[in-house]
Amino acid sequence: MSVLQRLIGLALRQLVRRKAQGLSLEAVVASLEEYGTNLDARIAHAPDTPANREVVNHWVGIERWSLRRVRVARGEPLVLDGYRAYREPEGATLPELNGAMRAAREATLALARDLQRTGFDHGLTIPHNDLGPLTVVEWFVYIDQHTRREAIRLRGKA
Repeated sequence: MSVLQRLIGLALRQLVRRKAQGLSLEAVVASLEEYGTNLDARIAHAPDTPANREVVNHWVGIERWSLRRVRVARGEPLVLDGYRAYREPEGATLPELNGAMRAAREATLALARDLQRTGFDHGLTIPHNDLGPLTVVEWFVYIDQHTRREAIRLRGKA
């Protein structure tokens, strides 16, 4: 990992921790749900360009990868991998990627609601490749903030 990547990771970790401070999982779920609806509409109205396909596929990969990590809180083994394997195949259209993003967000919400219902260890930390150890709530804040931070990359019609 480069020095720049470490510095960015440190800054993002502090941002995620600050945003998560004092939040309940219920509040994060509401934010994920609200922005997921907004994001779905934004993607649906964006032109199907290589740049837009790349950004949405990146979001899909990060969201799926993050969920794999958070499932450790349910007893699944920790897998220390990168996010690229969680992306859709090259050549996927923007509508296909929008469907994949919608499904990924629905899976995020389902996992968060399941953890709310069944309970989880609030002190458990799960490693992020760049940000270091994050709690379950911090992971969900990271998922929510990731697409919010990068939404500017999705280009609308000129």
